[in-house]
Amino acid sequence: MISVIIQKRKKFHKRRHNKKNYVTLVIILFLLIIMTVYFVLFTDFFNISKIDVNDNKIVSNDEIILKSALRDGQNIFRFNKKQVINSIEKIPYIKSASLVRVFPSTVKIYIEERDIIGAIFYENTFVFVDNEQVVLEVNQKLSNTTIPIITIKEDAVGTIVVGDQLQINPEWVKKEVFDILNILQQEKLLGYISEINITEDNLFYLYTKKGSLIKVKNSDTVNEKLDFISTYLVKKDERMIVDLTHGGNPTYIPR
Repeated sequence: MISVIIQKRKKFHKRRHNKKNYVTLVIILFLLIIMTVYFVLFTDFFNISKIDVNDNKIVSNDEIILKSALRDGQNIFRFNKKQVINSIEKIPYIKSASLVRVFPSTVKIYIEERDIIGAIFYENTFVFVDNEQVVLEVNQKLSNTTIPIITIKEDAVGTIVVGDQLQINPEWVKKEVFDILNILQQEKLLGYISEINITEDNLFYLYTKKGSLIKVKNSDTVNEKLDFISTYLVKKDERMIVDLTHGGNPTYIPR
């Protein structure tokens, strides 16, 4: 009987000792967590000392950093990554952005910019657009001479809002002109075209930089006659009026 009592007492003291050890361990871990959080969030070690912007050609580093609201001396953990990216992507010329924290003190921002594909001439200004029909900029000067000017009657153009999609009525005309632009861009022929005019009867007149005029009915015509158009633009452009609207062989008239 006495031995049983002794065994019970030993077990009791052991459990009590283990409990004390557990409580002590929890307290130590809790203190370590507090110290780590304090070190990470409230010391200078993780403060931003460098903001590195990459892959941007049109939008300046300063504009991107200003839009991000990041700053030197800010703690690298104390900003919302998604909010920073969303803010940067509000710049019209920026298609997408990504961000990487490089510990202890560098933030790297990677940019994908939109490419200008054309400029709508509207109310004596140039409305720069990309291949997704997004309005990138409105300017009185044509700063980029490697893209075609797109001319159309002014009442066909809707409200111009930078960052929004271009409005042209009817909608199918807008689709056709951008399909033509995209084909020319993919075939590296965009630089040979100075102007695309949408006529009153919704034909598409392609004016070349060497002085020719190529008339097409729609983007299907451009696709069907792509080999001819490519050869003509690159090798033969001789100031002619070339008619491709009738579906047969091209007809030529000196211009």
